[in-house]
Amino acid sequence: MINNYAPDLKSAVQGISWPAIPGPEAASSAAVLYQLQQSQWWSPEEILAIQLKQLESLVSHAIRTIPYFSQTYFDQANIKPGIAITLDQWQALPLLERIHIQSSGSALTSKHPPQYHGALSKIHTSGSTGTAISIDITGINRFLWHIFSLRDHYWFQRELGGKLAAIRAEFTTEPGIASTSTSWGPATGHLFNTGPCVMMHAKTAIDKQAAWLVQENPDYLLSLPGNLAALARWFRDQNLKLPKLREVRSYGETVTEDLHAFCHSVWGVGLTDIYSAQEVGYIALQCPETGQYHIQSENVLVEILDDDGRTCTENEVGRVVITTLQNYAMPLFRYVIGDYAQAGGLCSCGRGLPVIRKILGRRRNMITLPDGSRHWPSFPADDWADIAPIKQIQLIQKSHELIEAKLVTESTLTEEQKRRLYQYLQTRLGHTFHINFSFQENTIRSISGKFEDFISEL
Repeated sequence: MINNYAPDLKSAVQGISWPAIPGPEAASSAAVLYQLQQSQWWSPEEILAIQLKQLESLVSHAIRTIPYFSQTYFDQANIKPGIAITLDQWQALPLLERIHIQSSGSALTSKHPPQYHGALSKIHTSGSTGTAISIDITGINRFLWHIFSLRDHYWFQRELGGKLAAIRAEFTTEPGIASTSTSWGPATGHLFNTGPCVMMHAKTAIDKQAAWLVQENPDYLLSLPGNLAALARWFRDQNLKLPKLREVRSYGETVTEDLHAFCHSVWGVGLTDIYSAQEVGYIALQCPETGQYHIQSENVLVEILDDDGRTCTENEVGRVVITTLQNYAMPLFRYVIGDYAQAGGLCSCGRGLPVIRKILGRRRNMITLPDGSRHWPSFPADDWADIAPIKQIQLIQKSHELIEAKLVTESTLTEEQKRRLYQYLQTRLGHTFHINFSFQENTIRSISGKFEDFISEL
């Protein structure tokens, strides 16, 4: 990795640009990243063994300092401090739900987090599942977030000297107000001489986002999938271009099946997704060779479990259950994050990091038919965009027979367009639901700034 980016490496010693001599934090980042570049090629068995070894230390700390995880908690799985842990033992522990985190308060936090893990801080989730939670993290956790960001850059061999445009929902600036940083952020800024990062709030109107992007003409674009879809439609309809764009990157929401192709058709570049969560950090990165998701096993132990709690085999779909491996302030053991995913097998790229074939979304993103069966509905934009001048659709299941369709349109729909859209949605949803149309003036987003195209209220 260092060789590939030698011209961009930042030297902390004045007058010496090559070989670059990094400062203390940058040297630590380079050293840990070097380790990750080795461990990604280990076998799945070797990776699991070192994860369980890491858990031995974390479990001992939890028993000593965290009331919720007393010895009694681990007795049910016959896990003892200082004794090797097996995967079967680990999977005998109960699952930790968001409601448990919310109701347990300080009982889940360490009374004596290691001082050498750095300053403590608190992460507040957006509560997109309806249950907001707060998580304590350490300086080590923030540092590791940066390391996995670096790994993502390395895997995709990005030109760090280019301009990055980030349209996010987490900025403190008001919508419509752009800002500029001289680097891509703390993950890269201390180690590399990067290009600038220009930023805008995701709640800014799409036409203003698009005009700003044309003016900035970035090399890389990062945003939420729902925002990217709206931007791509605007660029297509207005025949706008981004001549320098090399790659589109997404995070924070489930990527719909048609977004990859849509971004390529509009901008002529690929879409790369990041699977992460505020409370646990990086979960998986897309493989640069196959596009499947490689679990970041140095950061998390991930299980995909069926409805009976058994580990899913290849291609089976189940709940994503996560154990954080380095959070000594508030470790999450077998945490049900709320997502469903399709388990993968060995990746042809040769990396031993476990594979998630597809991230499907949350349970509330599944439609329930009157016979009780569930599936993830699909209604690609390319289909409904040909029916009527629609900018955005969000479907909300109100009952087993009723769907509310929220629509953002360019103009008033004719009765014929409504009829065709009604029939199209019934066909795609797999049942003759009664569908009520409601028309919205602005882009549909949650309080957190994210977008879900289907929500079940059942």
